[in-house]
Amino acid sequence: MRALGLRLARRGSVVYLDDLKAAGQDRSRQHGHGEKRAKTAKPGKFPVKLEVPRGVPIHLYTDDIDRDTKQQLINLSSSGIAVGFVAAMPDVHLGKGATIGSVFASRDFVCPNAVGVDIGCGMCAVPVSGLLRKDLSEKRLLAIQRGLRSSIPTGFESHGRSTSAMESAIKMLISKHAPTRWIRETLSGKHTRQLGTLGGGNHFVELVYDEEDRIWMMLHSGSRNIGNVTAQHYDELAAKQCGGSREALAYLRIESSQGKQYLTDMAFCQAYAWENRRFMMEAFAEVVKKETGREGVWSKMVNIHHNYCECEQCRYFDTSEEKWKEEELWVTRKGATSAKAGQMGIIPGSMGTGSYIVRGKGEPSSWQSCSHGAGRAMSRAAAFRNIDPRSFAVHMQEHGIVWDVNHADKVRDEAPMAYKDLDTVMENQSDLVEVVHHLQPLINMKGW
Repeated sequence: MRALGLRLARRGSVVYLDDLKAAGQDRSRQHGHGEKRAKTAKPGKFPVKLEVPRGVPIHLYTDDIDRDTKQQLINLSSSGIAVGFVAAMPDVHLGKGATIGSVFASRDFVCPNAVGVDIGCGMCAVPVSGLLRKDLSEKRLLAIQRGLRSSIPTGFESHGRSTSAMESAIKMLISKHAPTRWIRETLSGKHTRQLGTLGGGNHFVELVYDEEDRIWMMLHSGSRNIGNVTAQHYDELAAKQCGGSREALAYLRIESSQGKQYLTDMAFCQAYAWENRRFMMEAFAEVVKKETGREGVWSKMVNIHHNYCECEQCRYFDTSEEKWKEEELWVTRKGATSAKAGQMGIIPGSMGTGSYIVRGKGEPSSWQSCSHGAGRAMSRAAAFRNIDPRSFAVHMQEHGIVWDVNHADKVRDEAPMAYKDLDTVMENQSDLVEVVHHLQPLINMKGW
């Protein structure tokens, strides 16, 4: 399938995947000595347990981890806020102050920056009734792509005006979650108009097909501006309360008034993120129905967070007392997906590499969690330095993906070669989840 607007360069003038992976020596700077990336692990190899002096152990579900990320995990382990152990998912990588792909539990503390600035960021997927890959010609795919572009604002954009449905959703969220006065005074018309908008960075909308060529709608987004400003507000309060630094591991005591307020407003932002994904998915479904006559199977919708904190019944082995314990703890997942026994989840890859619908196994050694994606192999800055947009475009064309090829230069940091190998990531967490569906992209839409 020809990608719209693509002019292929001569082979000799294009940097291909092997060259790009070699060019990502920004990572070897972090690894220290240019170690090779991990080979596919045998099931049962993980977790690797890292003992930390004056800290709780770290359970690593990868051996592809750089020094800076490992040190960030050690900082969390020895911070005094984590109970039992810290789990690092197979997609773990360096984050701003707190590690992306980290999971920990606490009795008494919550760390706003360990939840992240996009509170409630997550995934949503819905299958389309009776629609198969063979039913979608290139012309129809391009029509769906245009429809998505016109109905779902991306980047910093929002809807031009709010609808009664958006206004009703905000009223429902306020009524149901009773956010603090700070949230109520911060909310504005912009936040209403941002319901049903994508944002930028690693957020995306995709039309995909599974192992039986059945079509699914899938997207990745979060709480937009309201989650961001809420996270920054409480990170500042946490730094003042504990005497720490902003954009680090500043924490709030859960029983303090500010701790309770954060948990209340965090729950509001999580619910806002869930509604944001629902609004987008409904717009997506309208576009698909217009072009194909087929509707989404809403009873099979999966809509999950991977940046959040919640109180859970936990079972873990306390190494200090050398015995198993069961108690309610506050579990924080930053770039990690809940994988309780039987729980459905979504693990996306990068542009062009596919994604997975999974079912959790409830593994206590990971705090019943799994990865939230493939994980970055290059920093965004390194990706912009090293990835040739022409090679990126060739990769997408070879995989038959309809996308915004004319804007390849703007999303180089999201190219497949900027991410870890998803197959390895999935193999490393075979004890955490089972694969239900393997999804491959037909259309990809991003914001910038």
